Amino acid sequence: MALNFDAQLRLVESLLPLLRASSPSAIVNVASTAGRVGRAGVGAYSASRAAFAVWSDCLRAEEHPHGVHVGTVMPGFIPTEGFPQRELARKRATRWMLGTPEQAADAIVQAGLGRRAERYVPRFYAVLAALRTVAPGLVRKVLASKRADVLATATREET
Repeated sequence: MALNFDAQLRLVESLLPLLRASSPSAIVNVASTAGRVGRAGVGAYSASRAAFAVWSDCLRAEEHPHGVHVGTVMPGFIPTEGFPQRELARKRATRWMLGTPEQAADAIVQAGLGRRAERYVPRFYAVLAALRTVAPGLVRKVLASKRADVLATATREET
């Protein structure tokens, strides 16, 4: 919570006077799809990302009258140097779930300069978030099933 929520909140709040003074301006908060749809094994991470995403929603409403736009980017699985996502990339059945760093960069531009409220990377993750809202029982059932095991990826380098 200290890194995934508190530190980012404190940084943004410390910059708000400058952003208000230079309005129109924009903030882009990068949370995670895990903040909208939780899965087994990452509960604490999902909770911290959910807190950040909801705080970003509130901040968007609070800062709108001051000319400060707040956009939120919700990445899903994106292979990077630190998190190569080899488990998902290796399997044909899960490879489609991966976004790219370029898609994330584009989403950040859209959320900031394009003044979009929320962007998912890849975009189809927005469907999962919407399903979580309109059919929460279905999403819980699927995430509790054996099929959801494909989402239980390691976060460290495989040996």
